[in-house]
Amino acid sequence: MSQQKESSVKEEFLRYAERMSIIRNLSSPNIWKFDSADTYSERLRSNFQKIGELAAINRDMLDKMLYPLLDEEGELSGELAGEMESLADMLLNVAGDEDEFENLDLPVASLIAERLLKDAEKTGSITERIRRMDEQIIVCYSMMNMTERITANPEISRVYRDKGIALGLEMQGFLAKEVFLSIPDQESREIVLTDSRFMTSFFERSAGDEEANQQNLSILDRMMEIARDEFYHKVVPGFDWDYFTFRTLEYYLQCTDIHNARGFNIGQLDRIADRAEELEALCKADPDFFGSIIGYQFVPVNALRCRYLAGRVSRDRYRETLLSIYNKRDKMDFNTEGAYFNVLLPLEIICTIDPTNISARELRLLKGFYQNLSAYIFRIPNNGSLSFLLEYFSHIIQHFIEVPSGVGFEEFVLQCLAAMHPPTYVHSRMVGQITERLAYYLIRTDPSRFIGMPGIETLEDVKEHAEKIVSYTYHAALCHDFGKVSIIDTIFVYGRKLLDLEFNIIKSHPLTGFELLNSHESTREYAEVALGHHKWHDDSRGYPEDFLTKESRYKTIIDLVLCADCLDAATDTVGRSYNRGKDLDSFILELKEGGGTRYAPWLLELFKREDLKQDLEFLLTEGRSNTYQETYNLLKNVQDNG
Repeated sequence: MSQQKESSVKEEFLRYAERMSIIRNLSSPNIWKFDSADTYSERLRSNFQKIGELAAINRDMLDKMLYPLLDEEGELSGELAGEMESLADMLLNVAGDEDEFENLDLPVASLIAERLLKDAEKTGSITERIRRMDEQIIVCYSMMNMTERITANPEISRVYRDKGIALGLEMQGFLAKEVFLSIPDQESREIVLTDSRFMTSFFERSAGDEEANQQNLSILDRMMEIARDEFYHKVVPGFDWDYFTFRTLEYYLQCTDIHNARGFNIGQLDRIADRAEELEALCKADPDFFGSIIGYQFVPVNALRCRYLAGRVSRDRYRETLLSIYNKRDKMDFNTEGAYFNVLLPLEIICTIDPTNISARELRLLKGFYQNLSAYIFRIPNNGSLSFLLEYFSHIIQHFIEVPSGVGFEEFVLQCLAAMHPPTYVHSRMVGQITERLAYYLIRTDPSRFIGMPGIETLEDVKEHAEKIVSYTYHAALCHDFGKVSIIDTIFVYGRKLLDLEFNIIKSHPLTGFELLNSHESTREYAEVALGHHKWHDDSRGYPEDFLTKESRYKTIIDLVLCADCLDAATDTVGRSYNRGKDLDSFILELKEGGGTRYAPWLLELFKREDLKQDLEFLLTEGRSNTYQETYNLLKNVQDNG
């Protein structure tokens, strides 16, 4: 490739990263910058028009430049490979910074890292391979974390976990002394040492796997042996062995995160507790040095958890100590340390509570935790901390315990959506309101459609329980997108076409929503509607493929939610799309064309009602503005009073 063309590639890559950064900011403007909901929604509308322009440029660059380079048969030139590596680094954004977890475009960075590693395998250069493996390990770990939240399709995350473990074990192979000596440069040797330790992080997603747990501990034991082996000290002069030892011991403690969710046995927990005491002693020996390391402040809490799980500390003492630390937290700290003490600390306490036998004191604790967690997530200044907060809050949601006198599960998840992605929250509210209107008029037009729902066997039942049916329909629609709460960072991909991986992530949200809703008594009856809301009326298309709406007792409600979901998405021009929105009449034409396939054929008759059309016109115009106003007030009030 000519020097001029390489310069053009470099410039295009740089501009792509810059546009992705701009798009990220445009898609989630800070609420506190606006003095009214009108200015907020107008800015969103304007921003999405700009996003559309930038996205078109991005698609053109990817289709004409990057993707063809990734698909090239021959080996990339050194200069071109270097530019692609730089792009991947920019898209990872802060790779290597231990206190940041955000990225601009992780999936594209993953494609680049995979291509560069393939090229390195052809060179036969051990240093080139080590360097490219290091990049791939970083990307695989980030991808594993992003996809781990997709509980409905664990295979996606497992692919990256297994790939990361395989790369890590290959790095471990370089530690054999004769092989290690063959590595020609100090930097590559340091990479091998660091990644051989870091690779145990891939075992974090191995819950319930006894073999993986044992392998994890065995590798960490080996790392401790290497940390004390004079051979490695001599051949890697100047390497920070104190830091290496700290991190290795820290990884033992992290094995027991979230109340030993990975399921280490009591013997293993006892070994881990010994390592926890060893780490505490190490930190006390040189507090000035270790106190400057990120993660030092978590050592006392993590060590206490390890001792508690090993039976060396009582549950009461464990809880009281955690509560004492929690009560001293900085409520306005949104970096890694702040998220740890504001989110993960209460999670550890919640995990000690038996949901089937809750005391009055525990109920009070839960109520306070959920109120504080809601306030914390609402006060996040912007989406710059989104990825790691999504990971933390996903665990909170998965371990949520209902508090009758406090925040319910439905309300809590809606608050999370409002805080992390207001447009998705507004969409949920809109779909709830539209579906409620459809159900209200369908009962008057064709009440027999509701026969077959639980407890509804006759027309008399429909009439007697009409209000209950409409209320149920509203709440089921309100909860239809709960599965998106853990994939907001994928929904944020506005700057280009979705990759197959991302589309598979998006397609997982109905099943994820089903699992979340089904896990709580208060929302269980809405689960099947969430599962089916992307299936066509005739089940010919949509997802999940193996769910047939025609066999559901909630078939009519699913058809109504599908219609409302499509109607809101088609007509919203404010905060979810940079495409030009349709009007109601255009959507009714779509309804007619898709009648009997995508949409229930009886919907067209329902939409002929002038009173329904008037209600829908109101909801799609003034009603949507009102919903944005209410959302704006909700967010603004929390931030102003924070």
